[in-house]
Amino acid sequence: MKRSIVLSLILAICCLLPFTASAEEWSDFFALNEETAIGYDEALTSYQDTPNAPAGTRIELLPSAAILSGDAVLAQEAIITGDGESTAVWTVDVPVTGLYELEITYFAQDGNEAKVQRRLTIDGIVPYEEANNICLYRRFVERASEIGRKNSIDDEVWARQDEIHLWQTVRAADGQGVYVDPLKFCLTAGRHEISLHYVDQPVTLGTLALVAPAAHPTYAEAAAGYAAQGLKAADKDVQIKFQAENSAWRSENVIRRESDADPMTEPRSGANRVLNVMGGWRWRLGNAAVAWDFDVPEDGLYAITLKVQQNNDAGMPSYRQIMVDGEIPFDELRLYPFPYSDQWYAETLHGADGEPYLFHLTKGTHTLTMTVKLGAIGEIMTRTEADTAYLSEIHREIVKITGTDPDYNYEYDLYRTMPGLSDQLLHLVDRLQKSADLLASISNETTSMESNYRQIIDQMRFFAEDVDRIPRALSDMDNAQSNLGTYISSIEKCPLAVDYIVVHAPEAKVEITTSNFFQRMGVTVENFLASFYKDYDSVGLIVDENAPDEAEKTVLDVWIGRGTEWGEILKELADEDFTPKTGIVVNLHVLPSGQLATGSVNTILLSVTSGTAPDVALSVDYNLPGEFAFREAVVDLTQFDDFEEVASQFYESSLVPYTYRGGVYALPETMDFTVMIYRQDVMRELGIDLPETWTDLYQRVLPRLYENNMSFSLPVDTSVSSNSPGALRGFTMLLLQMGGEYYNGDGESSALDTPEAYKAFKFWTDMYANYGIDAESNFFTRIRTGTMPIGISNYTGYLQLLTSAPELYGRWSIAPVPGTVQADGTVSHAVGTTASTAGVILSQSDKQEAAWTFLKWWMSAETQTRYGRELEAILGTGARWNTANVESFFSLPWDARHAQIIKAQMESAREQMIVPGGYFTGRHIINAWNSVVVNNKDARDMLEKAVKDINKELNNKRKEFGLDN
Repeated sequence: MKRSIVLSLILAICCLLPFTASAEEWSDFFALNEETAIGYDEALTSYQDTPNAPAGTRIELLPSAAILSGDAVLAQEAIITGDGESTAVWTVDVPVTGLYELEITYFAQDGNEAKVQRRLTIDGIVPYEEANNICLYRRFVERASEIGRKNSIDDEVWARQDEIHLWQTVRAADGQGVYVDPLKFCLTAGRHEISLHYVDQPVTLGTLALVAPAAHPTYAEAAAGYAAQGLKAADKDVQIKFQAENSAWRSENVIRRESDADPMTEPRSGANRVLNVMGGWRWRLGNAAVAWDFDVPEDGLYAITLKVQQNNDAGMPSYRQIMVDGEIPFDELRLYPFPYSDQWYAETLHGADGEPYLFHLTKGTHTLTMTVKLGAIGEIMTRTEADTAYLSEIHREIVKITGTDPDYNYEYDLYRTMPGLSDQLLHLVDRLQKSADLLASISNETTSMESNYRQIIDQMRFFAEDVDRIPRALSDMDNAQSNLGTYISSIEKCPLAVDYIVVHAPEAKVEITTSNFFQRMGVTVENFLASFYKDYDSVGLIVDENAPDEAEKTVLDVWIGRGTEWGEILKELADEDFTPKTGIVVNLHVLPSGQLATGSVNTILLSVTSGTAPDVALSVDYNLPGEFAFREAVVDLTQFDDFEEVASQFYESSLVPYTYRGGVYALPETMDFTVMIYRQDVMRELGIDLPETWTDLYQRVLPRLYENNMSFSLPVDTSVSSNSPGALRGFTMLLLQMGGEYYNGDGESSALDTPEAYKAFKFWTDMYANYGIDAESNFFTRIRTGTMPIGISNYTGYLQLLTSAPELYGRWSIAPVPGTVQADGTVSHAVGTTASTAGVILSQSDKQEAAWTFLKWWMSAETQTRYGRELEAILGTGARWNTANVESFFSLPWDARHAQIIKAQMESAREQMIVPGGYFTGRHIINAWNSVVVNNKDARDMLEKAVKDINKELNNKRKEFGLDN
């Protein structure tokens, strides 16, 4: 009965008419965003003549005085906002014009452990871009009972972290930690409206206040105060040493204790892993904080020494803001640099004269807090972003004259056509020189980044001397722009590892032990010897099922086709959460992704044929479940009683590629999406509205782009290895929007012989043969330079632009793909190609119930969200996990508007069946495309030939599997 219900559901999905929506429902997504607010740097420049509010000023914004809307209510003198749209608005009377900071008292509610985010407006306007993302952080602490746990091979494993729920009071700061001080807001005397708008996560708000900016004494002033009070140094024998891994709390649960193999770290970590340091790479992003509690035996003045390592970016320092008991003791600790070194070293907090800073501490418990701030690195970032934008404008104006591929034999005479170009380039040289000099001033050796800056400066100076050199070296200007953007993303991280901290009397002799070459060589030899008996091919826990103490345990053999970091995080989560809850042990093996695909001999295929297949395979290629289902090598998941409940976590269309003859043979693990990406600034500059339909694209957009030597991106995968409709993004969109399908029934024949399919194919080939769209282009590079300001792309392209082009922040956005007008006047924006990777249970497994339990846990929203956060914390935004679990996918830190568009586009998606013999469909469609576009053949004749060839292979495979009997 269940199988018939599932079959009916899937067939209904496959036979649906194209997803359509009225123009009114989609029109908002095609409106160009309003111009981005100015940056905070620009705002500060405009505030130069405005004084700070008078010291002691405090204007309270009481919860009871707020006007609330949306998902916000007033309860017990606090504003409780849920996990939905809400706004709180206060009307305040400002007594005097000045610069104010915003103090926020809040209580982070249970959510998905992400930071709370709100947008601030003043009188209905965002004062600057950074006010769009006011972040309020949570606090996390390790479970004491789990600290020091070890697995069966004597490696220490990480303790789970729990959130501490408490009221906190902070001053609003920029969300990236670029600026050292809290954000300042310029308010004139009189009445104003202050509003906080929901962006992400529920929170309870207490009293807010507009306050005067804080003023911190210099260390000289603090020291003078010590003397005036008659404060004395602590007894010379006093030393309070505490291990940094034992922190009191951290602001994000991805910051944790780590393992360092240096022989002099404490405690020592050798062949068996010991988690003996705090921070490192995970503690690198702006505003991330770690705190330690320590007890002082007597009142007095103390120095602080840390054993640290900062070896991430050669020559560059890492900055921390340092607080004692929640306050910055003196101005110099607003931003303290930890120099680069490839070895561990002792850092006694000190001033420019080398003398240690002294801290007045009373007897009792105190808290030391260190927060990541980018400091001078942030200034270099903002300078470079502005320089890159300036270079992009120059480059775009040149391309309007020369095109993207200039003719070397043509004289473009840029002196005449672009008067002032030489002066613009010299101005750019001056700007870049200032950035390079600032970089040199903060680094303790010549960095590769500084050298590259100097090279770009020489290039621009060379062009300025004779601008007619540019057309012959236009690619150098492209590369310069790309390199500057890459520099921004490479320096915005400030990692720091801490081994231990010593709070001590100024006269105490503190011994900080560091290793030498021979000691480090000894560890290398130790690890080499351990490799003969320790299994490094598996991740984490290795279990001997034949051992007496393990005999009763269920052990699952799980393969994952991803990198080692991906596997390690999965194993850590399984050890922390899955195994304690279920008693099922996971033996995880990491394989290259190509080993869990079809189309060639590989590890998964050999394991199945030899009878040594794993119980579960994760991250398998999306067409593997179907191909294995045809051969009864994977388990039909509909046999499990709670299948429908589990399947409800995914988009219905996501299950279609894994469905075969009423069964579902995989759960979707990751998914793809298709959107239109565009440069807002360029489209606005050219006066082009976004195309809502393909007709809009042809009639309005393409002519205007071609006038400016620009183009539209919709690439075609013309390789002969294209073996699935998923490789044909553009054709699939048109086919679905025009009411076509790839197959009839359950795949017995091709459906590309219909009028709808021919119309889609003709439309598609005309794009390239008649409308001049490039079949092959580097969309990322060209949208970055602005010469291809709009195009169709997927999740990978979106993420590449998000992570690798930081200089374009706020200057690009996304929209749904152009649609096709239907007979009833609505517009279909249907897309396909959403399938990516999946998880399967192999038929050879004799632990299928346990495997299903694991697969349910792995695909759950809670696990997928944690996994995605851990990945992004370690590898950065470029590793954002495109989970197929819908709840988890939208809990990740997407831009709010982008999330709405992606959601709408995913809800319009329709995936295709994987059918026996279907691997030839993509190849024959590409052959037909080549014949029409490259060889000028007739579209109808070539499509009919493709259908004949496709049907031949479908018939052969159906006979092989006995499907027509």
